[in-house]
Amino acid sequence: MSAQSGYDRPMPRPRTGTVRAQQTKLGTSYGLRFTYRGQEIYHHIGGSWEGWTEERVEEERRFVMRQVERGEYVPQRRQSAPLPAELDMPTFQVFASLVLDRKRRRVSEKTCQDLEWRLRTAIGHFGALRLDEIDTATADDFVDARLRERDAIAEAAAAGEPLMEEYRDPRTGRTCRRRRRALSNSSINKVLAGVRQVLKEAVRRRFIDHNPLDDPDCFLRTEAPRRSFLELSQVEALIDAARLLDREQRRLEWRDVRAIRASEATATRLAAEYGVSDTLIRRVRRGEIWIDGRRPELSRLPVVATLVLGGPRISELCLLDTSDLDLAGRAIRLPRVKTEASERIVPMVPALHEILLTHRAERPSASERPAFETRRGTRQSPDNVRARLLAAVHERADELLEHRGERRIAHLTPHTLRRTFASLLAEVGIAPRRAMYLLGHTDPKFTMRVYQQVLDMGGAAPEVLEQLLGCSAEEAFATWSGREVSGLKPDSARKTPEPSRPGHRSKS
Repeated sequence: MSAQSGYDRPMPRPRTGTVRAQQTKLGTSYGLRFTYRGQEIYHHIGGSWEGWTEERVEEERRFVMRQVERGEYVPQRRQSAPLPAELDMPTFQVFASLVLDRKRRRVSEKTCQDLEWRLRTAIGHFGALRLDEIDTATADDFVDARLRERDAIAEAAAAGEPLMEEYRDPRTGRTCRRRRRALSNSSINKVLAGVRQVLKEAVRRRFIDHNPLDDPDCFLRTEAPRRSFLELSQVEALIDAARLLDREQRRLEWRDVRAIRASEATATRLAAEYGVSDTLIRRVRRGEIWIDGRRPELSRLPVVATLVLGGPRISELCLLDTSDLDLAGRAIRLPRVKTEASERIVPMVPALHEILLTHRAERPSASERPAFETRRGTRQSPDNVRARLLAAVHERADELLEHRGERRIAHLTPHTLRRTFASLLAEVGIAPRRAMYLLGHTDPKFTMRVYQQVLDMGGAAPEVLEQLLGCSAEEAFATWSGREVSGLKPDSARKTPEPSRPGHRSKS
């Protein structure tokens, strides 16, 4: 045989593996490290407390390496760290605490708080049970107990003796009392979903072999939520109400406020005397406004207009600084609060631009200040916007709608105005993918399904729409879409030829 035939080439050196010994509190832990099919492998052998000696380890090494050479080696499955002996079959309360502690380092604070509420609500029923004692009957018993509790709360309230409960005020630390509130079907399902999440982790840890709450019959049937939005006449009344409240508030001085609170006259008579609404008089008397030595800031109209014509989430609106309102560029820069999609730029239609321009002119020009301040000069909070600012505007808008013979606003939240913004986008013809961007969504189907409602465009609605936007539907389309309009109007609008523009040559 010649040397070129290849048979006299040296054989590759057989793999031997490296024994690794590590000292632990229990003794010496042994393992092997070697390369197998291009990957670094660590093969755990055992510990001295399990009877492993250096001689046994060497025999195990030779056995494993023979498997490697023959290509028969199967890598070990990575095992979870064993729990202490007393936790071999933990109770739901103990294991749920471990799961929650693990989640704290993996999910957002808001998600963790929601899971904590669900588990705290479930502990009273499931807490003392071992994981293997929880089944579908246990879940059914929980649901039945909550439904009976709901009936008892309703009967007590109807009898004029509502059931009360004590709670600790997180702001003051004092123990207070409030009426007990029953869980809705949706809330009961959320609690069961939290239990199911804990049991899913128990299956992964091999405490139980299946999750009993995977059975859909454990959950209550719920109706699809009613997602509120406003018709154009209601939006018009809301904007008018905010503008009137801001204007009326300017008419009062501190001497007027003191006289109103000292007077025994009716709110209607005082409203006529001071030239303001009786709603404002009642709020002054209740101490909701004019409660310190400073005049209240005029912030209702800019907030309401931004919510309905800019579509931010309430958390996004409260985080806006003055520098985020780019009045020169006619755009709002919204910060990231949920996903990357929430960080976006929303163009201003002329009506919103004019309102914010007036708002900026009445305030200091410092860019580090919050865009929408409270009376004390601090940043608005979502609760303050809902409970104080929007509540007063809602009340006044209903008065205007009743006077105009229009339907009152049944339900109003910041998200109601956000859905209304999405409906306006659809009405002027903004494509779903562009609407998805302007709303800060990641799925255009979600945008279409949840937010875009059909507005009633009969009667004088087209004129009301143009008045609210401060421009025509075509101009609003051009603003929100970020491109010029050519040819016909958007699909959702009436198909009429575009009016001629200076320098535009007809194709006919």
